[in-house]
Amino acid sequence: MSQIRILQSNCIGCGTCVQLCPFEALSLEDGQAQVDHGRCVVCGSCVPVCPADAIVDDSLPDDFMPGDAVLDWSIPDDKRTVKSNEASFSGICVYAEHADGALVPSVAEVIGAARQLTEGTGLPVSAVLLGSEIGHLTGELLELGVDEVWLVDSPNLQPYAEDAEARCMSELLAELKPAIMLGSGTRRGRSIFPRVAARLNTGLCADCISLSLDKETGNLIVTRPAYGGSIVAKIVIPHQRPQMATIKEHVFRAASKVSAPGGTVRDMSSQIRVSKTVLEILEVVKGRADPANLLQADTIVAVGRGIKKAENLPLIYDFAEAIGASVGATRAAVDLGWMHSSHQIGQTGSIVKPRVYFACGISGALQHTVGMEEAETIIAINSDPNAPIFDLATYGIVGDLLEVIPAFIETLKAEKQQTMM
Repeated sequence: MSQIRILQSNCIGCGTCVQLCPFEALSLEDGQAQVDHGRCVVCGSCVPVCPADAIVDDSLPDDFMPGDAVLDWSIPDDKRTVKSNEASFSGICVYAEHADGALVPSVAEVIGAARQLTEGTGLPVSAVLLGSEIGHLTGELLELGVDEVWLVDSPNLQPYAEDAEARCMSELLAELKPAIMLGSGTRRGRSIFPRVAARLNTGLCADCISLSLDKETGNLIVTRPAYGGSIVAKIVIPHQRPQMATIKEHVFRAASKVSAPGGTVRDMSSQIRVSKTVLEILEVVKGRADPANLLQADTIVAVGRGIKKAENLPLIYDFAEAIGASVGATRAAVDLGWMHSSHQIGQTGSIVKPRVYFACGISGALQHTVGMEEAETIIAINSDPNAPIFDLATYGIVGDLLEVIPAFIETLKAEKQQTMM
């Protein structure tokens, strides 16, 4: 029976393994590390972090040396792990998500983020493309500047076969060893990336809003909102590879097409086994579109606590309808129950880049402005002349929005009537 053992003669009692054990299976007793085998799942995360090489994983082969990379397929799915030698992992890989025979728009943003990270480093950028009859998408990926496309084309990788796709991606990453794996925080990305991270026993940071690279260590430094957006946390995955992260949509600039693509396609279809999904898709029912439709909106009217009460929302909707805009909200307005969470804009909501953005009764807190500061034109309406939103606004109107908005609507009606005469 495989298990974790402590070589007591080597243990220095530093407690590093105790702090990092995700299952609280390790403890210090009389200055020595001890294993609670009732809690331990032999995930192996304690082995590479021990500075004294005092921890042994019996599930590894006898000739295993600390730092070797091993994907053990002989143990159950939920216990498979990757023990990684950081030096053997290199480059950045992106997940090329697709739907209905086309890459989803956020793929270009993820490639843009990867290319930005690798500027001046010489590190390659690769793309994982998994699916059935999707070879035609390789050219588009190469045009976006990736150095290599890792292709697995299999009839088992049908839409919604996310369990099979996660297993396939896990084996592919274990084989090709990228140091960093990036994807978009879409519904599909949120489904697949946690499964892959768990299978590879590595770290995953979700919904990142900023990425940077420590040139000395090769560690990816990610920034994401935490505690409901009240703080911004910087997170590093120092010991496991690949380092995995998903990024929020509309945060990073999409990669521009290169004039002369020089990348190559590496077809791994015959080398990577693809199991069948355990799911059976009986019917696909198209749901209603996002009621807020913020990511594609050309014009947005957003509200904050300054509207005072939910009963004033019809006025906002009348204005939005008059100018053909979508309606957004701050987290405060959502938390008060005035708006559905699909309307939320900011660190813990959507990141939007409309042509025109009306900020109605919004103070301008950082948690909100990071979600809309890339709008081409920002028009702020607030009764407080010192509101921070005015520092960001293209145009500012100091006044009661319950008076300003009706004036806007009346002006629009008058102009419409005049054009009809």
